[in-house]
Amino acid sequence: MTSRPPGPGPALATAPAPALAVLGDADAPRHAVVLAPVMPRWDHGSFFHRVAGPLLTTGHRVTVYDTLSLLCDGDDLKALADRWARHLAPHGDGAHGPSSVTAPDLLVGNALGGAVVQALLAHEWTRHARVLLLSGPTVADDELDTKLERIAAAVEAQGLSSALRLLDEAVRGPGPRPGATTPPRAVPDAGQPGRPDDELAGRRLSAGLRLLHEADVRGPVRDFAGDLLHVYGEESLLVQRRHLVTGAGPRHQLVGVPRAGMRPHADRPALTRDTITRFLGAEHS
Repeated sequence: MTSRPPGPGPALATAPAPALAVLGDADAPRHAVVLAPVMPRWDHGSFFHRVAGPLLTTGHRVTVYDTLSLLCDGDDLKALADRWARHLAPHGDGAHGPSSVTAPDLLVGNALGGAVVQALLAHEWTRHARVLLLSGPTVADDELDTKLERIAAAVEAQGLSSALRLLDEAVRGPGPRPGATTPPRAVPDAGQPGRPDDELAGRRLSAGLRLLHEADVRGPVRDFAGDLLHVYGEESLLVQRRHLVTGAGPRHQLVGVPRAGMRPHADRPALTRDTITRFLGAEHS
């Protein structure tokens, strides 16, 4: 795995550079692009490691991007998606990044990254890609907006640790995960000394969550004729079945993962891997 450090954050005066991690063989015949969820600090693609196996075994080089690394002040979801489109679109000269010579074969997005991927489907160069979405909302309703804003506002009102605690409670869902392989992510105790980059991390968190306010990318999804799979946790307290939209026809699928919250790839990694394997194996059937 190789990685590139993130830029200085969302408040940038010049064009930001993407933060990324690369998994797999550089000479693999296919290329998968993964856009990450909102996270206060870039984890160098670790969030995706548990379910990367099916992509690697089907001949994909996997580039995992920090979705917020291209965020600029004043962006809404469309502005961020347009910036990612300019970065990911094939240019033919190899000068604009690892996916610039040819279009990605597989587009993957988790949470906010999933919303951005769905917005990208308006571009012709995505026409032949397969699309995998992990709790990636297609449309936000008032309830989802309210829950996300509560967490975002807690950054300013109560501090980063309190906001992370609210986020952790929301993504875990209503109870323990019998199939989970890892415990809930540790959240700093209130009153403990913060890290030097807490202010930047808090701004990333709140700005990222607010990008989903009134999100609506139903048009590009319904018009997309290729293979698309939504995977979501059936017990999620944030992105739920009603926030996901597909087009007509059998090439678009929805799979709910039982006993999983907002992160089915963390709560039920084996079941999520099996679901992804079946989706990617369809081309060989």
